[in-house]
This record gives sequence, structure tokens and C-alpha cells, in this order.
Amino acid sequence: MSKILILDDSPTDTYLAKKCAETLFSEVRAVSTAEGLFKELRDFEPSVVLLDWHLDEPRNGISIIGEIRDGDGQSSAVPIVVVSSRRMPADKQNAMNAGASDYIVKPISVESLAAAVSKLIP
Repeated sequence: MSKILILDDSPTDTYLAKKCAETLFSEVRAVSTAEGLFKELRDFEPSVVLLDWHLDEPRNGISIIGEIRDGDGQSSAVPIVVVSSRRMPADKQNAMNAGASDYIVKPISVESLAAAVSKLIP
């Protein structure tokens, strides 16, 4: 059973990500804050995390990835797919250097999400 956890602070982007994810995953949950993400990492135990790079809070994608990777337990190894409107190769490289597993440019589509997670989830 595959599960995805989405963190995005935009209701529109969250809606689109959920619609795409529902075609690929048996369970989909979405949160809008980093605190919500860390609670769901423990309780929901997702197969993959879809993480918005730019959030309207003190933490951004880089710091959140660092916190996940530095954590204890199984959630520290969860695949993380970053979603961003930034398209420059350096942006993708920064995400990967921070510990992301893959990178998708917004707007997300079923095809782009499927391509990313097919490399991460057997």
C-alpha cells in the first residue's frame, strides 16, 4: 500500500497535487505547515513526501528536508520529491544537495509525479 504526504501552503497547488496523487497512491494526505508534516510523518508513515520548496513560514524546503534527514527512525529515509515553480538547473541541484530524492517543476501533473515516484517506490 503506497501513501503520499503533501506539504504545500497554497490551497490551489495542494488541490492539484492531491488530484494527481489520488490516481497513483492508495492513501493521500495533505498538510499546510511544517508542524503538520512532522506530525503526519510519525502518524501516517508515508511512502513518499511531496514538498513545496517555498513556504510562507520561517522554514523553507531546505530546512525542512534537513530536519527530516537528521531525524531518528524510518522517516529520516523517506523519499522526498520537491515541487517548485523555479526551473533553473541550480535550483534542482540545491534541492538534491539538501537531501531531496527528486524535483518537479510546477504545475504538477500526473505524468511528472508518476515519473518521479516510479524511481523511488518499487
